[in-house]
Amino acid sequence: MIGSHRILVVVPARGGSKGIPMKNLLPVAGKPLLVHTAELITKLGWVDRAVVSTDHLVIRDTALDHGLDVPFMRPTELSGDRIGDVDVLVHALQATEQDDGQHYDVVVMLQPTSPLRQARHVEATVRKLIDEKLDAVWTVSPTDLKAHPLKQLNVDDNGQMSYYDPAGAAIIARQQLKPVYHRNGVAYALRRETLLEQAALMGERNGAVIIDEPQISIDTLDDVKRVEHFLAAQALDVPAADPVPARPKTMVIDIDGVLAEPVPALDYAQAGPLKDNIARVNALFDLGCHITLFTARGSGTGKDWSEVTREQMQRWGVRYHELRFGKPPADYYVDDRLVTLAQAVALCGLTDPTADDRISND
Repeated sequence: MIGSHRILVVVPARGGSKGIPMKNLLPVAGKPLLVHTAELITKLGWVDRAVVSTDHLVIRDTALDHGLDVPFMRPTELSGDRIGDVDVLVHALQATEQDDGQHYDVVVMLQPTSPLRQARHVEATVRKLIDEKLDAVWTVSPTDLKAHPLKQLNVDDNGQMSYYDPAGAAIIARQQLKPVYHRNGVAYALRRETLLEQAALMGERNGAVIIDEPQISIDTLDDVKRVEHFLAAQALDVPAADPVPARPKTMVIDIDGVLAEPVPALDYAQAGPLKDNIARVNALFDLGCHITLFTARGSGTGKDWSEVTREQMQRWGVRYHELRFGKPPADYYVDDRLVTLAQAVALCGLTDPTADDRISND
């Protein structure tokens, strides 16, 4: 609470993402994106409650493991990639108030995709909203003048250029360009009336907190590398916090295409090991996770591959607790707890034992 204002933080983290699958659990600097946000929220002592809005069970469990509340699951109709922030925040506000019977005056949205944010950025955003009696405050970053809107062009289907804004034709020197800004995703603070009465994210009376330090909202794997570079630089000046030990998980892991190379004609005896993923499985085993290998080998043909498979696992050094056969053969498997091995390692608080390889066969 700040003054008399009760404050709710909402972390939107749906499971779907077209650019990077399960982006909110993407390992960045040794931990999932969602965990970066959860750890930052612990530094915001004035927050009355912090909830995650998600449609995915693994994201829910990860949030709970790191101190965030998940008192509701996001409904299907609010889980698409074209759903606006306002609808998600209104649902989160109303569902949380129904859960705890409280009345929240301010809603703060913290998207997991901005892991370079600092606690002071978030607090400055909320205090500006309250102190200046605004409807909404966003954090923004200065836009490089090279990307100024008046320097942007359209190119039509015939290759013909035109100015995106006709006023750009009058620009002959950068000194003519007034500074412009772009939202960086670090923080959004809104009054409840802005959401419930105006149904707006910006609001009629709004303000901006300008952040000059680098901020990157992660959309691509190249963004991850840039973020990790800045996080590494920050770590040189900031004492590392003691890591929160993660609860060992139960892992069910496929073999072919995950631990073994795919082979033609289902001749599994010819398969070779996928060493990076085996290293990840062994790290999870050593942490105390229960590892079950579950394979469809022989399910379609009736051939017994158990002896070959056990020999391969032993020869490749795979550490596991159970080996199960009978997984039905299928073109695709759909599961609401599906994660990659790299994500599983990060979810358990481990540093990936493999090289920094963002695209793997897991």
